Amino acid sequence: MTEFEGTYRRLLLIDPPLRRQWLLDRKPASVSPVHWWFALIDQATSDVRRQHCGWPHHRPHADMPLAVFLIDLASEHGFPTELGAEQLASLITIALNAGQRVQDLPASARPDTVARRAVDSFGMTREQAAARAASLRATPLTEDDFVQPGEDWQARWQALTVTDDYQDYHRLLNIERILTDLAPLVDYMTDARLVADVQAWLQVLAELDPAPEVTTPSEQTPKEPLDRTD
Repeated sequence: MTEFEGTYRRLLLIDPPLRRQWLLDRKPASVSPVHWWFALIDQATSDVRRQHCGWPHHRPHADMPLAVFLIDLASEHGFPTELGAEQLASLITIALNAGQRVQDLPASARPDTVARRAVDSFGMTREQAAARAASLRATPLTEDDFVQPGEDWQARWQALTVTDDYQDYHRLLNIERILTDLAPLVDYMTDARLVADVQAWLQVLAELDPAPEVTTPSEQTPKEPLDRTD
């Protein structure tokens, strides 16, 4: 049994009121917090899927409330919104496919709640997002965007990650990702204004791709580009 497996199995036996502090006290310093939270959430989601599918299990397993609790707690401690929305959408789909009613889902795992939290995180309007994506697409990668021989690529990378172009590029990718996860949930949302808002975002989804064309010198072997994607 790995250290992670041991932590997860002990978590399942901890009284619910004690789980929050118990987990926070055991966050490993040697592992990325995002990776650690994701591993816990992914395992809990798998347990919920097995439970709803009626698959046999021979050990304690997480239920829907525990899986949602993990996502909520992780979100309070820097877990990316796009990953949280993806995992909640997965849990909602599992539950609905198993015949569970929307009103019986944990409050923070209902389609309206997930969608509102996600849309509020975008930080730009639809018009701003579409215009910014068009601007980034219109700025092709050139020779200057490629790592040069002998260059300190780590320093170059650090400088790149603080630019507006880099940050907006990844923000738009995250918006695309979230909208793709929300699309199947629209029919289960009850807030008419929220439904209209999400549908309006979905109508411009195709315009939100920020990826530029890569232009390399025709007579040279392309060098390794700086990563501008996840």
